[in-house]
Order: sequence, then structure tokens, then C-alpha cells
Amino acid sequence: MGINNLLNIATSGVTMARVAMEVTSENIANVNTPGYSRQKTIFETAPITNANGFPLGTGVQLATVQRSHDELLQLQLVKGNSQYGESETKQTALAQIEPFFNEVTNDGLGQTMEDFFNSWQDLSITPQGSAERQAVLSRSQVLVDTFHQLNTNLNDSLAGADRSLDGISADITAKAKSIASLNEQILQTERLGGNANELRDQRDYLTQELAKKAGVSYAEQADGTLTVSLPGGEPLVQGNTFATLSTEVDAGTGLNKVMLTPAGGGAATDVTATIGGPANSLGEIGGTLQVRDEIVPGYLAKLDEMARQLVTSVNAHHSSGYGLDGTQNDFFDPAKVTSADIALNSSLTANKIAAAGQDPTTVSGPGNNTGAVALAKLKSASLTFSVDGTTTSATMSSFYNAFVSSVGIDTENAANSTAQNGSFLRQLNALRESNSGVSLDEEVANLIKYQRAFEASAKVINAASDMLDTVMGLIR
Repeated sequence: MGINNLLNIATSGVTMARVAMEVTSENIANVNTPGYSRQKTIFETAPITNANGFPLGTGVQLATVQRSHDELLQLQLVKGNSQYGESETKQTALAQIEPFFNEVTNDGLGQTMEDFFNSWQDLSITPQGSAERQAVLSRSQVLVDTFHQLNTNLNDSLAGADRSLDGISADITAKAKSIASLNEQILQTERLGGNANELRDQRDYLTQELAKKAGVSYAEQADGTLTVSLPGGEPLVQGNTFATLSTEVDAGTGLNKVMLTPAGGGAATDVTATIGGPANSLGEIGGTLQVRDEIVPGYLAKLDEMARQLVTSVNAHHSSGYGLDGTQNDFFDPAKVTSADIALNSSLTANKIAAAGQDPTTVSGPGNNTGAVALAKLKSASLTFSVDGTTTSATMSSFYNAFVSSVGIDTENAANSTAQNGSFLRQLNALRESNSGVSLDEEVANLIKYQRAFEASAKVINAASDMLDTVMGLIR
């Protein structure tokens, strides 16, 4: 081995030590960068040569700059983000709905129903009393207004969920576009023999963020690009192309439907049922569609059934009795039996309230209270409620109490799911941090190690230079 070979070996040591320090510096600089994976230099011996029949090394060379990455952990993080996004969205919506049924105050539906039936009880004591009759009308109107307000509040929540689909769809499209762009950059970089570790980190992190919006699946192709698909199997990202999500108002329901326009254009297809349907309720879009299409409509159905039962049962008794003017009337408008349109009979006056149940020819006398008593007893009467094919026998108050309890249970379940999914996601992120995160202590130790290697190789160069100077001096 000549002095030149010694210089070449030392030079390779200096060069590789410098590369290692650059990679270590990159790790230190990105210690707080979300999604960044620790990198490390993998060295190997340079090709050997033969000197006088003996194999001799020629130094060190870089094998690769390796990214600390666990693909199985990435899959779990993607799924964990989808589950967390779905439960968090439901919890947020239900936390806004729950106060509508707050019976701690005196203006809840339960209290107004109690006041309504109590007003009939008061009227049964003084069936011809003007003040008692006016109280029945007033408390009935408050009850009607409360039904309307609850219906409006629930429909506002439904409309809010519907409006948010537009923003979520746009966000999904933006992230798909970024992943497609990174696919192209990774492909070009690696084709030229470059290192795309940072680009892969960015793509993995974007995939996790995308999964929080929708329950996507992905697969890495042989060329290094990532293919991303929606829950229904529709391709969202393929190579450097991406599909577009948007919303379009359904003429039949008046609600938004999620439309997918394929990469490169073409006819948009409705993917509402597959992107967030019962079997694909993942991500923010899945939670939003659950709130809009299942949870809130379920609450409205129960509220409407209460309004229907109230109208039909009260009218059945009231229309068979007589008012002070001898007429028989419906108490509520029989054509309006939902929580949105429930209303008192427009022709109803205080004198037409049927507190009496006697023959109309005797109403000019003191009358009786059988009508008011019968209506007051409706408070504890068992009625048959039918919601979504399920029949339940209960009193008006017990049905409402069960309704309120179901809202509370739904809210609690969503909060528990969010807490559990959040805890699981934190554990996954902690595990990723331990596997792929940057440890400053370790990187500083590596920096010192590579600095010493650099200095040692530099001393070899100095020694070789001194040897060369000596040889040249002998020649002179």
C-alpha cells in the first residue's frame, strides 16, 4: 500500500464522518418536527484491493442513510386517527345537543308538559273559572313553543353537520393533492439515486392527518408511490394524480351528498353511503354523517312521536266534551302532529275549552269537571309510542325521561370513546417516538463520536503528509 492509498483511506474517513455529522445535525434540528423519523448513517467497507497478493481495504463508504420507520405502527396510527376523528366529531356535536334537554332549568320540555297537565288539574277544581281556563291556554302555548324550539335546535344541529361536510371534503382533497405531489417528488428523487427520507416522513404524516378526516386505506407501490383509497374502495390518490371530493345538494332531501370526481376528470359519483355509512363510520366525515343521518334524525323521530301522541290523545278526550258555549272542539290542530308544526286549534278560546263532559243542554248551569279530570289523568296514562318500528308503552313523562336519558348516554358513550381512542393514539405516538423519534442525548453522543472520528482521520492525513514530505526530502 502506498502513501496515496493511505491518504485516500483517511479522506474517505473524513468524508463519511462529515456525512454522519450532517445527518446527526439534521436529526437535532428536527427534534420538534411533527412526523419526522430519526435517520442514521449505515457505513460499509469500501471495495478491497490486492497488494502483493494480500487483500487490503481502501477505506469506508456510505451504504445508506436509514430512516427509523415501522410500517405496522404507521398502519395502526392511520386507523387510530380515523377512530379518534370519528368519536371526537360525535362528542362535539352531542355536547352541543345535550343542553337542549337540560331539565335542571324550568323551561325544559319535561317541565312544560308537567305544567300543561297541572293546568288541567287546576281547571278540574274550578271548571268554569276564567283564570284557570286562560292558564290552560297559556301553558298549552308554552308547551307548543317548547316543541318548536327543540325541533329548531335539533334541525340547526343537523344543518350544521351538513354544512361542515363541505369543509371536510375540501380538506380531504387538499391533503390528497399534497400526497400526490409528494409521490411525484419521491419518485423523481429516488430515480436519480437521491435520498427521500424527509419526503416519506411528510407523506406518512399527511396520511395520518388524512385518516383523521376519513377512514382511508393505503398501499405502497413498487416504484415508491403511495396509493390511497376511500372506504368504498374508490381510489383517492394514484401516483401523482388525485381525485376530488366535493358536495352537492340532493334535490330530494335538501342535504349535501359527497361527490367524488376521479383523477383526470370525468363524471362525479355519489360516495356518501360508502365514505361514511354505517359500515364505514370513521374519520370526521364518518362522525359528521352519523350525526346528520342517524343521531339527530333519531332524536327528531322521538320528539315527533311525542307531539303526535299529545295531539291525538288530548284531542280524543277534548273533542268528546263540551265548552261553556256548548260546542265540541279539537284542542290541538289535528292536521299538525309533528314537533315542527304542532299548534293549538286556531278557533279555540277560553270558553271552548271542554272542562265539562255533560250533555250540552245543561252547560248553562254549574257544569261538571269530568272533561278536565280526564285530560289531567293523561299525565299518568299509558300510551303506545312507535319509533322506527319499535313500539313502547309508557306515560308521556316516562317516555320523555327515557328520551333524555338516551341523549345523555349517547353523549357519555361518545366522550368515553373519544377518551379511549385518544389514549390509544397517545400510546401509539409515544411508541413511535421511542422507535423513530429523536433523542437529543443520543444524537449529542453520536455527534461527539463522529467528531472524534473526523479528527482521527484528519490526523491520519497529517501523518501521511509528513511521510510524503520525508520521502520527498530524501529525493532532494
